[in-house]
Amino acid sequence: MGVIRHKIWNEVWQHKGRTLQIVFIIAIGAFAIGMIIGGRNMFQARAGESWRASSPAMITLAVDPAVDDAMLTSLKGIRGVEQVEGYIQTTLEWRLAPTDAWQTGGLIARDDYTDQRYNQSQLLSGQWPTRKVFAFEKGDDTAFGLQEGGVVYIRLNDREYTVPLGGVVTNLTNLPPGFGGTAQFYTTRTRLGELTGSTNFNRILAGAPVYDETTVTAIADRMQDRLEKQDIEVTGAAPPPDQPRRVADPSVYYLQSNLDSIFVIMGVMAGLALLLGLLLVYNTINGVVSRQVNQIGMMKAVGAGSGQILLIYLSNILIYGLLAFIVSAPLGVLGAYGLYMFFINVFNITPGPFSLSPPAILAQLAITMLAPILASLGPLRTAVRITVREAISTYGLTVPTGFLERLLAGAQRAPRLLLLTVSNTFRNKWRVLLTQATLVSSGVIFMMVVSTQQSVTYTFGDVLFSILRFDVAFQFEQPERIEQIEALTLAQPGVEAVEMWGLSSPKMWPADRPQSNEDQSVQLFGVPLPTRLYGPHLEAGRWLQPGDTYAVVLNERLAHKTGISVGDRVIFDQGPHGKSEWEVVGLFLDPVLVRSAYAPRDTLLREIGSLNRASTIWIQTTRTDAAGEAAMAQALRQFYEQRHFKIDAHGLFFGRDTAGQIIELILNNFGVIIALLGGMALLIGLVGGVALSGILSLNVLERQREIGVMRAIGASSASIAGMFIGEGLLLGWLSWGIAAVLSLPAAYGFTQILSEAADNDILFKYSPTGALYWLVIVTVIAIIASWFPAHRATQMSVRESLAYQ
Repeated sequence: MGVIRHKIWNEVWQHKGRTLQIVFIIAIGAFAIGMIIGGRNMFQARAGESWRASSPAMITLAVDPAVDDAMLTSLKGIRGVEQVEGYIQTTLEWRLAPTDAWQTGGLIARDDYTDQRYNQSQLLSGQWPTRKVFAFEKGDDTAFGLQEGGVVYIRLNDREYTVPLGGVVTNLTNLPPGFGGTAQFYTTRTRLGELTGSTNFNRILAGAPVYDETTVTAIADRMQDRLEKQDIEVTGAAPPPDQPRRVADPSVYYLQSNLDSIFVIMGVMAGLALLLGLLLVYNTINGVVSRQVNQIGMMKAVGAGSGQILLIYLSNILIYGLLAFIVSAPLGVLGAYGLYMFFINVFNITPGPFSLSPPAILAQLAITMLAPILASLGPLRTAVRITVREAISTYGLTVPTGFLERLLAGAQRAPRLLLLTVSNTFRNKWRVLLTQATLVSSGVIFMMVVSTQQSVTYTFGDVLFSILRFDVAFQFEQPERIEQIEALTLAQPGVEAVEMWGLSSPKMWPADRPQSNEDQSVQLFGVPLPTRLYGPHLEAGRWLQPGDTYAVVLNERLAHKTGISVGDRVIFDQGPHGKSEWEVVGLFLDPVLVRSAYAPRDTLLREIGSLNRASTIWIQTTRTDAAGEAAMAQALRQFYEQRHFKIDAHGLFFGRDTAGQIIELILNNFGVIIALLGGMALLIGLVGGVALSGILSLNVLERQREIGVMRAIGASSASIAGMFIGEGLLLGWLSWGIAAVLSLPAAYGFTQILSEAADNDILFKYSPTGALYWLVIVTVIAIIASWFPAHRATQMSVRESLAYQ
């Protein structure tokens, strides 16, 4: 056993470079998976705990007009209702200094912050809102510069106020700033009544003793029926705001599906990193076994059994795994905590105490101890089955011959060094295949991520600009006379074109189906025909034409959800203005307003009783840069305000006035996912570089006697180094060519997955830039990875090379 221990120790300690390489590649995969599992478990536990602690409402309704306390009390008597609570949610404009531009924000008012039943807000510091003092949402200090103890200037109903900020509050139903949320303020119901003249509730929260979707939906139906009998319009208002629902499971965080998609994608990337690492482990162990065939033969010749040989190599692999676990476990914990804090900040959740994730630790232990053994079973099987005769029948100078070797032998005019480089590159074809699998996968993933990022930028840049051809858009609080507003606006300096659009939010359902309380609410735009400021991106059918009346074009994603196709007829319920039937003449793509539909303006305005009056204005200006658009928006706001045309603070596009601001917001939202994927792609690229370095190191070790013969007959160090660097470049460039081809379908598929995860239409656009970047990267990796083995080869003397066993 002393000899065996010496052999094990020698393999680990005397070949430190190889040991570090194997430990490193095992640790990379274990670290990535441990980080993702740990970060996901920690965040989901904290997010779920915080969400449930806020007592989310099972039923959330938005009502118009707002209801008083008596109506709220009557709803408590509906069968199945456990509790009912009302609050007020509105928008305001705010700024930090009198010279700043106004920004859109939200304002919530409750009756009593110390007695909340549903969607509870939590006071983090300072004091609850009082008659004179507002509170603001956690994270708004970092995102918007609000400060506890400071002041904010607000504007409501055309009146300006200076308001002290006395507390920091968190409410998880608000959209986080990192996902496009605006600044959120809190006040009392009494104070809001003083500011707006109304204390009625426009939001109703309710719950049942136990959540059951069918039962709770029936309760929501009864509540809605009672309210509608009082001519009160009811819509769902449960978060998220872009997909409001009436009923929601209180145990499920409303952004959980977004999180699940992100973690699934990251998990797949981490799994690929691990798989590539295990391919490299296989490659390395296979190379070690091949290089030690003579040693295995000698051990068997002196009586060593297959079990003893297997014990040696298994012990080495277990030591590698143990060292990898020692490295990856603490790094995985730190990485998991960093990932946890990243998502805590993005989703604006109050962090909890640090905790380890036992599943993550166990996963890393299993990966580092078991996965390398599984990856090495093939080479180990070869090692224990080799016979003494087979082991000692080779002297290290034999070269297998095949088609490539015969082809190269016939190329008499080519430089011999070039022929030798090509021949040596593909000498061990199985090892080359495994190395190519690693490098190709690294390249495919890198190009896939870059193309996905390009697709997002293309969709929400070029395509969106081609669709939304305005520079500035406003929503008036009340419909205004079309001719008057358009004439006044066109007279302003810097304005090129103006269009007033109608807008309503009816319920929609197919004409061949009965109406239900689950029918979709639609943003129905009335388009002036022909329009200059909207370029439809048609997916089916046709666009609206002058002379159309009851014709409508639907967003393709909305049509898919409701099972509607071109040629179908739909019903729009405009509430007090009644119902009407329309024909679907086309489907279009709109990556921003996914619940939108477009109809002739005059027909829509007639249906909603607003003929010659519209509420939405789209403006094209001479300034198309971001700063110019913002300046024009500010100037036009002031112009309208001076003439007492009231602008809705929230607007159509998430409180943003300009096309540039809309696109910046959307790209920032997708930037979180792209940044995470980019990090994983670089990690996999690192694995690919290590893989290339590993195969070249093995080639140097296996061919030391060959190098000695070459030097003995006069080969220079530069020639030998160039041969190995050439091998690295050949392998790298070959992998690049294969990856460039495979990255096209991979990027397309990944873009579709991201579209579904984000519930948005993302148009695929392949990025040649990603392929060029990877060509540069793989070239640099090949040169760096080749240099060290090549340098080591040139440092050997002829005597050392020929004496190598």
